[in-house]
Amino acid sequence: MLVNNNVKEILVLSGKGGTGKTFIASSIIHLAGPCVACDYDVDASNLPLLFSAEIEDNQEYSGGQTAEINLELCIGCGICEELCQFAAIQDKIVSPLACEGCGLCVNICMVDAAYMRPQKSGHWFKARRMEGWPLFYAELRPGEENSGKLVSRLKDQARQEALQDQYPLIISDGPPGIGCAVISALTGVEVVVMVAEPSVSGISDIMRLHELLKNSSAHTLLLINKFDLNPEGTRKLEEWAAGEGIELLGKIPFKQEVFNAISQGICPILVPEIRELVEPIWQNIQTIMEENKQIAI
Repeated sequence: MLVNNNVKEILVLSGKGGTGKTFIASSIIHLAGPCVACDYDVDASNLPLLFSAEIEDNQEYSGGQTAEINLELCIGCGICEELCQFAAIQDKIVSPLACEGCGLCVNICMVDAAYMRPQKSGHWFKARRMEGWPLFYAELRPGEENSGKLVSRLKDQARQEALQDQYPLIISDGPPGIGCAVISALTGVEVVVMVAEPSVSGISDIMRLHELLKNSSAHTLLLINKFDLNPEGTRKLEEWAAGEGIELLGKIPFKQEVFNAISQGICPILVPEIRELVEPIWQNIQTIMEENKQIAI
């Protein structure tokens, strides 16, 4: 993993989907101006849609290996078919959907007919946002694993771009949940903005996310979105954050305009009413980073 102290990264996370994470990430990316943007949600990237991104580079990604049999070398002994725990081999043919890439067939083949080859898992992209600044995102094929490795690949590419073109800041829209993709996304991050909604599941999931973040050195901040939909839940989140020593960035009310903009493929920050709500949030993030010498840009 390429890490450089001259490049700072802000990562926007949520414990679950639907909290407004991408709304906040896209908004602060827009307000930040010249920066490298990343979308680590490799299963469902939305930033390219909101920024009308134009693809500049498209690279194939291989997250694992699958077995294959050279029929010219195979003697038809059937040992690999008999011992394959996943029933992936039939009549000397390996099913790429069933093969788990364990490599057993390669190890037991007496004539070296079985071998491993890279398995195509998806693509990662370098694109340009409407202003011309870089955006990195990826598409993992449905059902594929190793999303954490793909996130690591994106992070390396983004940092190389930031160093090469002297961008001091990377702002990233992270994956939902607390899985391996989130853990990979956290590498080298200075500031994490947790976006929470005051629902029962939203409160539970953001607390679970924070437990994961305790193992990270990132400076953790909390933003409560749609706070007016559940005042009691908002109060619980505020009390919990105070008890955990988490700085509260602010609260944003529910706005139908956010959903209308996203459904039309428009970055919500371009709506004046939404911009007025988010600008103070971005100013608070900048102030916190400036006050902390370790994470100042």
